[in-house]
Amino acid sequence: MGTTYKITITSTQIDSAKIHNSVDSILYSINQEMSTYIDNSTISRFNALDPGSELLIGEDFHYVLKKSKYYNNISSGAFDVTIAPLVELWGFGASGSILSLPDSSSVMNALKFLGLEKLNISNNRVLSKNKEVTIDLSAIAKGLAVDKISHFLTKNSFGNHMVEIGGEVRVSGYNKNKNKWKIGIQNPNIQDTTPLTTLLISNKGIATSGNYRNYFDIEGKRYSHIISPVTGYPVENQIRGVTVISDNCLDSDALATALLVMDIDDGIKLIEDLKGFEVFYILESGEHTLSSGFMNFVP
Repeated sequence: MGTTYKITITSTQIDSAKIHNSVDSILYSINQEMSTYIDNSTISRFNALDPGSELLIGEDFHYVLKKSKYYNNISSGAFDVTIAPLVELWGFGASGSILSLPDSSSVMNALKFLGLEKLNISNNRVLSKNKEVTIDLSAIAKGLAVDKISHFLTKNSFGNHMVEIGGEVRVSGYNKNKNKWKIGIQNPNIQDTTPLTTLLISNKGIATSGNYRNYFDIEGKRYSHIISPVTGYPVENQIRGVTVISDNCLDSDALATALLVMDIDDGIKLIEDLKGFEVFYILESGEHTLSSGFMNFVP
C-alpha cells in the first residue's frame, strides 16, 4: 500500500511471527486486488479492459465497490472511485508527478470518463464497463485493510488491539492499562508533533484526510491530491483536514475524503443525518468545527 503500519496488542501470549505473516498476507491480498501500482492486480486488469468487457472480482473488491457506490450517492458525487483519470492527470497516480499544470480542455476531457453509472456491479461479483472508465480505490482501500486486520486479530482472541495503516486507525477493547485507547489527531503543521486533540475511544474506526500530506507546488501555488470529481481540479476551500469516527475504518476513510470536497455545512448535515458518525474539521484559519457528538470521545 506504499505506507507503514503499526499494530499494538494487549496480550502477553503473542506469536509475533505468526501475526506478522498473517497481516502481511492480508495486505498482499488487498494490494493484488486494489493497487494501481501493480500491473497484474485486479484493478489494473479492469482498468485496461475495453468497454463492454467484464471481469470476475473477489469478495473484498466487490464489497469496496458497493460501499463506494453508497458513499458516492449520499455525498452527491463528492466521493467517486472513477476519479482515476483526474488522479493521473494531476500527477498523483501511478504515472508519476507532472512538471506543468494540465490545461482546462484536458481537465474537461478527463471529466467525461467519470461516473459510477459507467460500471455494472453485479451480485455474482462480475464487474463490467458500460463505457470507458477507470477506477482508483486509494481513498477507501486502507480503511478496508485496517478493518480486515482488526477482524483477524479479534477472531484469533486478540480483542484488545490498535491497528494503524498510514494514519487510518481502528481500536478494539482496551489498552494495557485497561483503559480506552488514546488516539491523537495530528496537527496539519507536521513540524508540530503535539496533537490538536486526543480521543479516548474504543471499538471504532478513525480516519483523517487532509491537504497537507500529499501535494505539489507550481508557480508559487499549492495543489492538493484531493481532487473534486465535480470540477476536475484540486480542492480549494477553507478545510485543512477532516477526521471521521465511525464503527468501521472503511466508512471513516471514505467519508473523510468526501467531506474534504463538500461544503462544510453540507458535510456536517450529512454526518448528523447518519447514525454512529462524528467529524472534526481543521480549518485553514486554525479554528475547528465538529459534529454534535464528537466531544463524547474527548476526555
